[in-house]
Amino acid sequence: MTHYTIQYRTVYATLISILLFTTSCTNLIEVDLPTDKIDKSEVFNDMATTKAALNNLYLDFYSSSIFSKANNGASFNLSLFTDELDFYGTNSSTKDMYENNISDIHSNITSWWNTSYQNIYSINSFIEGVSNSSYLNSDLKRPLLGEAYTLRALYFHYLSILYGDIPYTTSTNYSYNKSLNKMPYQEVLLQIESDLNKAIDLLDYSYRDPNKFYINKAVTQSILIENYIFQEQYNKAEQISRLILNQNLYEIEENLSRTFKKDSKSTIWQISPKFASNITQEASLYLFSNFTRYSATITDNLLNLFQDHDKRKQDWLQKITLSNQEFYQVYKYKNQHNNTDEFSVFYRIEQTYFHLAYSLAMQGDVKQAIETLNLLRQKRGLDNLPLNLSKLEFTTNYLEEGTREFFTENARRFIDLKITNRLNDIKLTKTNLQPYHNLLPIPFRQIEINKNLLPNNPGY
Repeated sequence: MTHYTIQYRTVYATLISILLFTTSCTNLIEVDLPTDKIDKSEVFNDMATTKAALNNLYLDFYSSSIFSKANNGASFNLSLFTDELDFYGTNSSTKDMYENNISDIHSNITSWWNTSYQNIYSINSFIEGVSNSSYLNSDLKRPLLGEAYTLRALYFHYLSILYGDIPYTTSTNYSYNKSLNKMPYQEVLLQIESDLNKAIDLLDYSYRDPNKFYINKAVTQSILIENYIFQEQYNKAEQISRLILNQNLYEIEENLSRTFKKDSKSTIWQISPKFASNITQEASLYLFSNFTRYSATITDNLLNLFQDHDKRKQDWLQKITLSNQEFYQVYKYKNQHNNTDEFSVFYRIEQTYFHLAYSLAMQGDVKQAIETLNLLRQKRGLDNLPLNLSKLEFTTNYLEEGTREFFTENARRFIDLKITNRLNDIKLTKTNLQPYHNLLPIPFRQIEINKNLLPNNPGY
């Protein structure tokens, strides 16, 4: 790993993957057949080309709109959609998201759906090719398949959170895929769980790369914990959370200025920039000296959640004066040029503590849940919460603490409001918000292509 990050190390690797997986259609679930005639077996009869194909799946992930940390991604847009960010830019689609004015033709919502299914098709093709290869022995196949199963599960995990009932497919059959019916949400959760459990059996806790760019068992378990929480299988969520914590591979980063550095002790999985010297998409988006088309600062609602002695207020927020008015910027990622030590963090161990606390509370052990949450509060310079809170009081504190800890990270605020069924709590500040906004609309163009996607989600 030198100047170029994993997905750009060799042109050959990427070209092989593109030859195998590129699809020309922008409509998915309807996917065109690959236009090239390369025989899949030629890719999967060699370990180098197989790894190249897997690297391309990571490249697809890094550049996919749903997981992008830039202005088109769910992370930024759902922070605007909820109550974390105020928007001062001019881009109309972003403004619509901020004002909760969304429809089935919204460009971002459409792109999240389309690119996710396109990438799922590529993952399915990879899994099929590796599984059927007679050239790769089973030991070589195991970690490769484990990473691919996890990537597929992660796409479906976010699609199900955002859209509810969705088409679920593991097939590369064009005729089958183009007319899929929606699968009920609870059944999708079971399919995701199955993929993740298969992946856990195939992976271990070691990393293929010291920068934690590739998936390991802890990444897969992190997704499974949240899957179990959505299934309300809180005992299983607790068990998997403890499995990760008991590995002693990660720890809460007490030095908050180190939390989003590439060698942070808390990082479970992080995303590389395109080139090693590129600044993160977060730094590019949130740090500015003049208003741009996509400028956003934190809301008064979020600012007021912080006590002055909260270390996160001191280290993760930056005051700026524009047009003689004070604003607070998101300052988690600090490098604005010559970046050598920041990558975009996707999972960190703090989230495992939060999931453990919530799982304990939902099983009735509110006291231990509060003690778990207090472990993090202590690291952030806050006093302990009293141990005699009710379950309702715990949930309120859990949401507030989660917002202080994970603001603008991977749509965590939106997800936590869904998990706790408390989206309506932000109605006072988001006056356009409606109860049906807990789901996004299935894109209009997809319904035109495949009438089996009808009816659309309520309200659209």
